[in-house]
Amino acid sequence: MTRNPLIWLAGIAISLLAHLAAGFILLWSLDPDTMPDQPVPESRMQLSAYRVERSEARSATPESEAAAAEDASGARLGQGAIPRARAKPVIPTPEPTRITKANSLALSADATKGQTVQPAFAAPQALSATPVPAAQIAASRPADQTKAITAAAITALPLANRPADAQPLAQTTPPTTALPATEATPVALSQAEPTVTRAKAALAFSGSGEGPVDPVSLAAFQSFMAPEAAGDSAAELRDGIAGILAQIPCARMQVQFEPATNTLQLVGHVPEDGMRAPVLQALRAQMGADIAVADTLLILPRPQCGALTGIAGVGLPQSTDQITNPLLVGEDTHAREFRYMQGQQLILDLTAPDYDAYLYVDYFDAKGQVIHLSPNDSVPLTLATAKSALRVGAERPGDSGLYITIGPPYGQEIAVAFAASQPLYDDTRPLVEPAGPYLDWMKARVAEARAKNPEFKGEWVYFFVSTAAQ
Repeated sequence: MTRNPLIWLAGIAISLLAHLAAGFILLWSLDPDTMPDQPVPESRMQLSAYRVERSEARSATPESEAAAAEDASGARLGQGAIPRARAKPVIPTPEPTRITKANSLALSADATKGQTVQPAFAAPQALSATPVPAAQIAASRPADQTKAITAAAITALPLANRPADAQPLAQTTPPTTALPATEATPVALSQAEPTVTRAKAALAFSGSGEGPVDPVSLAAFQSFMAPEAAGDSAAELRDGIAGILAQIPCARMQVQFEPATNTLQLVGHVPEDGMRAPVLQALRAQMGADIAVADTLLILPRPQCGALTGIAGVGLPQSTDQITNPLLVGEDTHAREFRYMQGQQLILDLTAPDYDAYLYVDYFDAKGQVIHLSPNDSVPLTLATAKSALRVGAERPGDSGLYITIGPPYGQEIAVAFAASQPLYDDTRPLVEPAGPYLDWMKARVAEARAKNPEFKGEWVYFFVSTAAQ
């Protein structure tokens, strides 16, 4: 079978045409579209050139004065013999005395006749050399040194009156006398006894007597001053004191140790005066013989002392310092005592807490009633700024607040201030109402405020109020 050359030529021609067509299509597809000209942002740059002054630093040698080299000298104490030296006689060379003529001044016409004005200074006299004891001559002075004795020029003081004609002074030459040779007498050095302040070393804790320290008092002292070092004994002592203070019903007491006087101070109040002695006796047994126990207990009878239980149960904390103060043991007592006499007005000066708060101030009387001093129908509820000073009550009629005059019956009562970061209620309560139902109602309001606002803050504090006829 033979192949026709025409077929081959036709195939080659078709292949070339196909490749050319494919290349043309490829070039046409790769040709990019013409993009329109984009606006070019204009920018300007301004350069300023300043000529900087140049200077060339030149090295220079500082001008200084050379310090003269001297041998260091020092003193050394020793117990050797005192050095002795012999003084040599010195014959002074006399010099003529220089005399200055006194200035003459005129006398006024009103001077008394026949009288001579005396000069302010005594008339000059001739100077003479007198022997000098050898003991007064310094041993360190060289023997060949001499010192001339001269008289200073004497000038009359300026006077308002003219004196008589001044007479010239006669010039005299002082005679010289040779100093006799004497032997220097050694002087013994005296040693004065130094002044010494005597003190007696003592421990931080000292007993009340001259005998040995009571170990019970020493352990109690360490329990207050260094509870970490005392360990379990400090906790046992504090628990024992707290148990003693909690045994008295309807009482609120706290002890504070005063290390400066080694005294345990008992503060607070009890319902009866007869309950004071058992508490003091139990505390003295805990503190030992070398620590004194004193008290300033007040008497808060029932039902006022019982009202504190309901006040503490409202749900607000009472600020306590004993968490950070190891010298305190027991419940916090009244913050302040107010004393009033018959005829005075009930006025309470308070201080707001360290945050902005609404204050509710109530007065609990001896009959078990509560008087709402603030807020009430006359005194609206206001927001007190942090640590601001507040006054509750009116001093004169017409002032803001309740005008309450102290009268019988007299005794001991309490006032309470509740602080809250948000209002506990909007409507005012009756001016006077029973204390028990009111405290239960306040407890529900505090619980509701805590449920609505997790950041709610509040606290309470109470004051001791004493009233008397005079």
